[in-house]
Amino acid sequence: MRKQWINKVLAAASVLTIGALTACGSEVPAETVQAAAGNAGAEAASEQAEVSQDALSSEPTQAEQDTLEAATELPEKIVVGIMPDYPPYDYQDADGNAAGYDVEVTKEVAARLGIEVEFQIYPWESLLPALESGRIDAVTAQIYRSPEREEKFYFSAAPYYRSDVNMIVKGDSTAETLEDVLEQELVFSVIPGQLNEQYLNEAGIKSSYFEGSSQTQIDDVLAGHSDGFLNQWALVNQILIDKGDEGALKSIGEPLASDFVYAVLPKTDAGWALGEAFSKVYLELEADGTLTKLAQEYLGDPVVEGLEAGVVK
Repeated sequence: MRKQWINKVLAAASVLTIGALTACGSEVPAETVQAAAGNAGAEAASEQAEVSQDALSSEPTQAEQDTLEAATELPEKIVVGIMPDYPPYDYQDADGNAAGYDVEVTKEVAARLGIEVEFQIYPWESLLPALESGRIDAVTAQIYRSPEREEKFYFSAAPYYRSDVNMIVKGDSTAETLEDVLEQELVFSVIPGQLNEQYLNEAGIKSSYFEGSSQTQIDDVLAGHSDGFLNQWALVNQILIDKGDEGALKSIGEPLASDFVYAVLPKTDAGWALGEAFSKVYLELEADGTLTKLAQEYLGDPVVEGLEAGVVK
């Protein structure tokens, strides 16, 4: 739909090309040859150039303009998917409502765009499939970009947070660094479909698959079934506090990765337009301190800044 106006410009360029072919003696339609023949050739070429210039400079018709606006018009309401068990980023509170940093950021974005937002809760393995099938309009759940994901989805150009991926082990573990993890040959569990598997492989850490959620992965390590896992420490620490197990696990060493998280949208015109709108507001929220305020409230992080470095043109 957005290509209609571009097609008009390309059509005008074709007129110039025909004029050039006529001057060179190339074969062109009979009507063009007749117009360019004899002493009137130069005048005809001039007229063709004028026609081309008019086509290039003319405004889109009202119908074309309506089509362009419809392709980028934001909906009155969007449905956004989150996870139920990823506090303090996104989770389901005691009353069954969506809560967390990601949720509050998305609410603020929707308010500034003048659209209504509804949250639907899905387990991790069903979140992106729900977006792909059209059951939801966006996902804001601490998701990183990856080539595989970008083949299926649009991402907002701007991120709304930068998070670290930490090594988590039992609180009484003697491991304190990556070197300790490798020397002790610790085995970290990893949930299928997460980028954490890539980070473990790059670091040379042994791993085994674990079917479950972040909360049950914590229980798995506490029970001694695996030695550790990768996750965001703010998430793990919050879960431990809620369970009354503060100090049972610890974050060690330097983060294995640190990356930006984005809104994920369907690969449609509507998804692209929504992603562009989200990106603009994300940077506004960073500039006016709103993201920092929400991060301090939910994550304990002092400042959210430097998001411009994560903008994908």
